[in-house]
This record gives sequence, structure tokens and C-alpha cells, in this order.
Amino acid sequence: MGRLAAAVLSGSLVLVLVIWFYRPASSAEWAAWLQTLGVLAAILWSVRLQLENSRQGLRQAGQVASIFATNMHWVFRELSDACIKRSWADYAVHRRILEEILAQGREVTLQQLDGRSLAMVTSLRTIAVEALELTEGHTEAGKWAQLQVYFDRRLPSIAAWLTATGNPPESSGPTDYAGLRTSYGQLGGP
Repeated sequence: MGRLAAAVLSGSLVLVLVIWFYRPASSAEWAAWLQTLGVLAAILWSVRLQLENSRQGLRQAGQVASIFATNMHWVFRELSDACIKRSWADYAVHRRILEEILAQGREVTLQQLDGRSLAMVTSLRTIAVEALELTEGHTEAGKWAQLQVYFDRRLPSIAAWLTATGNPPESSGPTDYAGLRTSYGQLGGP
């Protein structure tokens, strides 16, 4: 914003100097000068609005990225708990939620993220895809202990990403259920 203010100030100074030395003599010249000033003001206003929209887009992308990471942390904890309890129903529901969270993470616009958030989102997308591939063939009689170790090993990485981006992990569930349209009924249960 400092550069924009400096440009506006220097442009205004140039205009004042030009008007001082080349004063309009007729009403038509005054009208032309006022019209020119109006056009310049409109251009400056549009530049200001564009900068505000850009900043807002960056903030929103960062918020979506942190919600994605928070939801990933939560669902990995839940999947680990389901493996500890060997609860097929909990596992199936939370695996489906993981698919929805990955879809939510794929909606994050990478071009609008800064360095850490960009690295976090790409890393968490990779972890989610890996988890879905690893758990795809899991059955009720599957290897619960191995899956539980896998989820427990990934939790510190997810928590570290959250902390590095200024969003420490929460102890409760997801903060945003938008896009998480999963219910046990969709999985063929009662």
C-alpha cells in the first residue's frame, strides 16, 4: 500500500504543477481537466479494489487450507481410534469422511497460498491419498494393528504442519462440516 500511496502522491504533485503552469482558460478546458481527474481517480480506485480482493483471496485460501489440515488431523485421530477399538462401523464412516476431506483439500487454490501453506496442503493431499490407497482393501478381519500404527505415525506430521502455519491442532472434531456429506446410510448401513 506504501507504493500505491507514493504513486498517488507523486501523480497528484505532477497534476498540481501542470495545472499551475498551464491553467485552463475556458470552461471547456476546465471540463477536460475535471474529466481527466475523474478518470484518474476511477483508475486508482479500481487498483485499490483489486489489491483488496487479492488480499481477501489470500486470506480465504489460507483459511480453507487450515480447515483442511484441521479436518485431516481429526479424521486421522478417529481412524486410529477405530483401529484400536476394531470398530468396522466407525472405520467405514471415517474412511468415507477422509475421502470427503481430500475432496475439500483438492478445492484449495494452490496459486493463492504462500510457501508454508502451499507445502502443507500438497503434503497433506499426498498423505490422504496414501491413506486411502493403504486402506482400500481393508476388511473387518483386516490388519487393525498395522493400520493403527500407520495413522499414529502420520498424526505428528499433520500436527506439525498445523503448528507451523499458526493453527495448532484442536482436540475436538472438524471445525467445518461443509462438504462432509457422509452418513452411515450412504454406506449401505441401516
